Amino acid sequence: MKSPRLLPIAVLALRIIAALVGAALVVAYILKAVIDGLGESDQSLLFWYLPVLFLGLGSAAVGLVAGIWAMLRFYKNSKRCI
Repeated sequence: MKSPRLLPIAVLALRIIAALVGAALVVAYILKAVIDGLGESDQSLLFWYLPVLFLGLGSAAVGLVAGIWAMLRFYKNSKRCI
C-alpha cells in the first residue's frame, strides 16, 4: 500500500533542490553581471545574462509553490489521521 506521505516528501525534496538552484543562479547573475561589471563602459552583460536571472527566479518560484503544496498536503493528511 502506498503511503499518502510519499509524494509530499518527494515534492519537498524537489522544493529544496529547486530553491537552491534558483538561489545559486540569482547569486551568479549578481556576481558576474552586476558586481564584475561595475566601472566598465560595456554594460551588455546585464542584458545577456538576464536568462540566468530569469531561470533562477523561475526555479525559486517553483520551489516556493512546491513547498506550499507539500505543506498543505501534509496538513490535510495529518487531519485525516486524527
